[in-house]
Amino acid sequence: MRSFFIILISIFVLSMPSYSLAADDNKEYWGKLNDTSDKVLQLVKQEKLEEAKQLLDYFSKQFLSLDHKQSSLSMSDLQIVTKSYERAMESVTAVSMDRVERVRLATEFRLVVDALTSPHHPLWLSSEQSVMKSINELKETMQQKDVQAFRHKINEFLRLYQMIRPALLVSVDGVEVQKIESLVQFIDRYGNDMIHDPDMQKQLYVMEKEFQDLYQQVKEDSADPSLVWVMLTIGGMIIISLSYVGWKKYRAEKRRVKVRD
Repeated sequence: MRSFFIILISIFVLSMPSYSLAADDNKEYWGKLNDTSDKVLQLVKQEKLEEAKQLLDYFSKQFLSLDHKQSSLSMSDLQIVTKSYERAMESVTAVSMDRVERVRLATEFRLVVDALTSPHHPLWLSSEQSVMKSINELKETMQQKDVQAFRHKINEFLRLYQMIRPALLVSVDGVEVQKIESLVQFIDRYGNDMIHDPDMQKQLYVMEKEFQDLYQQVKEDSADPSLVWVMLTIGGMIIISLSYVGWKKYRAEKRRVKVRD
């Protein structure tokens, strides 16, 4: 029995996924970059723009020192992060930008860095309530047939969407994001005509459904595969062990019956 468990443990240890030192180093780097992006956002909220700029300069140096060959980032991901970084830098250097816009750009940067660091539980998922609320306000204003108010709500929604868009692009399959992109562009372009066209109004409800499906899909996929693997492996070991113990007990009982006979 003892040797049986030793064999099981050996199989478990040998079959565990291995990680290279380079991968561990990259993970540590991304953890630091993620912390830096969070500090940048907090400083922007506190209107400490010079300190935020210094941290962004530090982020740039750390980001350039990262071994991108060992990471899973695509060229598209790198471009998205770079552009978001540039907008975050603009948020702390622009003279006439209002505070709300500065925070929005810093939040966009924070979300995209986090999406790359924490792909299984990204921060942008917390935007679900705000996005769905904004879409509901769009529907209500559309039904009131107030063109000016509807245009205002569209602009509010677009600012919110632009804030989470880079994080979506690096987190979600391109086909799924493209569906939402097309619908958002349609509403932006034809918003003034939608109020008087029932067929066009259907696109807003389609977009609502696409966002609902997107958030739900990411939530379902948010479980860490390595954690699932460990749970399945341990569960399998327990089942095998219990089965073995049951089989041994059955054999022993069978022998006792023979002896009595």
